Amino acid sequence: MIASVMFYVLYPLSRLIRRVSELWCKTPFVYINGKEVWDGGGALSGPQQTGLLLQWNSAGNTAAAPDPDHTDTESAHGELVDLLDICELKKRPEELNKEEMHEDMHKSLSYINQMEAPAASVCDGSININPSESALRCLEETNDGDPVTNESAFPNIEYQSHSDIDNMLSAFNQLDAHAETGVYDDRDLTHPSADIFQFDSDAGNEALGSPVFDLAALLADSQQVNAPAEPVGWHFPVGLGLSQMCYCPYVQFPDVSYYPALQDNDSIEVMWRVWEDLNETHTGACGNTAAGFDFSIMSYNILAQDLLEANPQLYTHCPEEVLVWDQRLWTILKELQIWEPDIICLQEVQEDHFLEQIYPVLTDMGYTCIYKRRTGAKTDGCAVCYHSDRFTQLSINLLEFRQSDCELLDRDNVGIVLLLQPTAGQNEVFSPICVANTHLLFNPRRGDVKLAQLAIVFAEIDIMIKKCRSEGRRCEVVLCGDFNALPNSPLWNFITTGQLYYHGLPAWMVSGQVDLSYKIHHTRLFAPLWPSSLSITDGCQYMSDTQTAASDNRQYSAEFLCQLRYCPAACVRPADLELIPGVTDKTPDPDDVEMFSSRFGHTLNHALSLRSAYSPVQPDMRTVVSSLNSEGGAMVDYIFYSTGSASAEESAGGLKLLGRLSLLSEADLWSLRGLPNEAFPSDHLSLIVKLQLPPV
Repeated sequence: MIASVMFYVLYPLSRLIRRVSELWCKTPFVYINGKEVWDGGGALSGPQQTGLLLQWNSAGNTAAAPDPDHTDTESAHGELVDLLDICELKKRPEELNKEEMHEDMHKSLSYINQMEAPAASVCDGSININPSESALRCLEETNDGDPVTNESAFPNIEYQSHSDIDNMLSAFNQLDAHAETGVYDDRDLTHPSADIFQFDSDAGNEALGSPVFDLAALLADSQQVNAPAEPVGWHFPVGLGLSQMCYCPYVQFPDVSYYPALQDNDSIEVMWRVWEDLNETHTGACGNTAAGFDFSIMSYNILAQDLLEANPQLYTHCPEEVLVWDQRLWTILKELQIWEPDIICLQEVQEDHFLEQIYPVLTDMGYTCIYKRRTGAKTDGCAVCYHSDRFTQLSINLLEFRQSDCELLDRDNVGIVLLLQPTAGQNEVFSPICVANTHLLFNPRRGDVKLAQLAIVFAEIDIMIKKCRSEGRRCEVVLCGDFNALPNSPLWNFITTGQLYYHGLPAWMVSGQVDLSYKIHHTRLFAPLWPSSLSITDGCQYMSDTQTAASDNRQYSAEFLCQLRYCPAACVRPADLELIPGVTDKTPDPDDVEMFSSRFGHTLNHALSLRSAYSPVQPDMRTVVSSLNSEGGAMVDYIFYSTGSASAEESAGGLKLLGRLSLLSEADLWSLRGLPNEAFPSDHLSLIVKLQLPPV
């Protein structure tokens, strides 16, 4: 209750005190052409100043007398501010003595000399105005009474000496002398400082003695300081050792967008990928690397234009201009010409584009090209190109994974297996190199198909190796391609470790591309993984004719079916097992158990000793990717190379990794607006490594 009473009593009292203080501190009125335009109730805002300028411009440069009905008593301090096309600052002589005028003049000249005040400010009855560099224009009148406009503008006036201040003070002394006598003569104002301020003799007695300033110059924009602009955009390191910085500005979208502001700039070439030299690492462990045969190899999925146009949902983040084939082709060829690897393995190469545009360019560069189109209605395929002056072709095999008599292999993927002989000097001998290039099925749910396709590639590589061994030579292997499998997935582990236990493995888990563990029912892998008509063993080798006949007899004979009971658990006799002659007194033959365990052990294996040239995790713990589209990024492209056999007689062989072109993380690629873009023309990054083949 007491609080309510105090509120209703104190609130009106506070309003009254506030109103009285506003009246006491009220600033002078402002007039334009004799019309009151501002009552001094608050500071002039930007729109109000603009309005004053418009009224001043409409009035022209013609002088007009102030409103005769208005007197000095309208201002709380006896001041009158009249804005016509000039700004007049006036105080009555009886209210302002000479010392105060001199002090105010010193303040005004100090403001003019410093040029630091941002705008005109009005407070406590005095007006401080900062003129711009366009100078002050003033009005004069001749002795004839005709108004003459003073056209002299001072664009670069600098008040640096005290002589100008003394001249203006002497002019004020003349003004005071005339105020005492009541006589004013324009001829007495022909002082050198009269160009700086003038007096209006036609404005009446109230206007006499008021310094005149140019309103347009006073209310113009203040002096601007041209500071160096901060670079706007993103920066990234480039060059050898990331020693340089490249700057790319943002793109300014015309409308509101959720994407960050970016700006197209065709003159900026983004080369963010750096070459990682691994020569020192291998030199310390393997001795002198100069004696070997060094060669570079590239694996590149260039994204066929037909596939791009058939799947536009994967490239919704890309501008239309980066998806045009002519632009992409130019960037692809430029990248091939910059690196010029000794061997090029391409995937998703459209047949007409390759034969008409890519093949002629590579031929002129000295490459020999082999192309294999996918079966069915597909228009793209794989290609392998090698420098004719560095390699000689020994053998070639074009693979088609579709098998009419095999229900499992019903897809149109293809591959190329090539045996090349390095061109060496007279006293140098090197072993052949088997180069394989393939593009496995994409479907992440069909891991069984991917394993069958990979087994065919391994079986073809095995044929090349056996051919070299029959001639008493070693054979190194380089396997390239788009495998559509993530690092550390079962398929990736099968390639790098040489073994895969697949019994009961869900088909979607083979490649690791998707996670379908939430589903109740899964398609699982069981033995045999593929039919015997494929004639490929679980060791990823083709069966010989004798092996095929023996296998058929063994699988379907009664004796073979009886021997299936000799599983590892059957070899252990239970302690309480009753002895039954002819039944429980049989002892399994270890040789027979070993013979059948390799075929029905639910394990795939190969003996190629392959290693990936790219690690999915970089030393700085960044996870890199080789492919990216609107659905995300992943590492699916690889270059595998043979490191030599573990046996003692072949321990000296194997390829050595000397260097590689670094990959980028998914965040780095999205900062470049994803893939494809102006720098990288495909939804895959190119993989380039440098290998060394030791001498025989």
